[in-house]
Amino acid sequence: MRRLLVLLALGLLLAACQDTESPSARSEPEATAADTAPEIEQTAEAQAAPVPCRLVVGWDPWEPYHYQPVGDRVQGLDVDLIGAMAERADCDLEWEQGSWASMLQLVRTGNIDLLPGATRTPQREEFARFSQPYRTESFRIHVRAEESEQWSGMALTELLGNGFRLGLTRGYIYGSEVEAILDDPRWQDQLVEVPVGELNVLHLVDFRIDGFLEDPFVAASIDHRRDWGIRFETLPLDVYSGDVHLMFSRASVDAGVVDRFDRALSELRESGEHERILDRYTQGH
Repeated sequence: MRRLLVLLALGLLLAACQDTESPSARSEPEATAADTAPEIEQTAEAQAAPVPCRLVVGWDPWEPYHYQPVGDRVQGLDVDLIGAMAERADCDLEWEQGSWASMLQLVRTGNIDLLPGATRTPQREEFARFSQPYRTESFRIHVRAEESEQWSGMALTELLGNGFRLGLTRGYIYGSEVEAILDDPRWQDQLVEVPVGELNVLHLVDFRIDGFLEDPFVAASIDHRRDWGIRFETLPLDVYSGDVHLMFSRASVDAGVVDRFDRALSELRESGEHERILDRYTQGH
């Protein structure tokens, strides 16, 4: 009898131990590395995929870099280059026209995300991020053809010292020499600024100025577009040459988007497409 009681007690004790094991522990096998691999791969792909973006690009009439024939979309050298970069960077573009000076303020506030053809300066870096240089530019003085011999052979300060009235586009960076002249009170009455570069030609026609600073390709395009009633020529004086960048608003564009455009620019150069786009606009000038 005692032996029977001992056996019954042992059986009850074993049953109690089995009941304490959770059902989930008995029914669900332990997860393996193979089971979690697809989830890890999906997460990595999501992190690697670029986030699509939409950028508002400011432009002012500046043929052949950006211009808009009547009833047509905006086009030009910079338009083609930026479009090719944006396609590779997975960014959609919306083009918005304005004057350069006003659009600089919109970049500061984030109402415009991107401006092409920008010179990099410490002042602008306070509110903008810059891409790698994507082309170069130069500025020269253009005068009435019949007066080109009269003004040739002089440095910029010599021209001003001889009463030369110079047309400039407000907000443009023309280099350190012109910046110094703009800060010099001696020349203020001889410097005439306009919001849009084409107005310089009208001032030249009306004898309000004796010449204006402009990119030679832009000046050639302005000259060929319509009959101004005069011919103008370029003085053999290279006032400024330098690199230009894409300028992105710090208020609306993060550094990752700028990196994507830089990678896209490198791809364009390596493929030869960058040079082909330049050639379409610069050959023959």
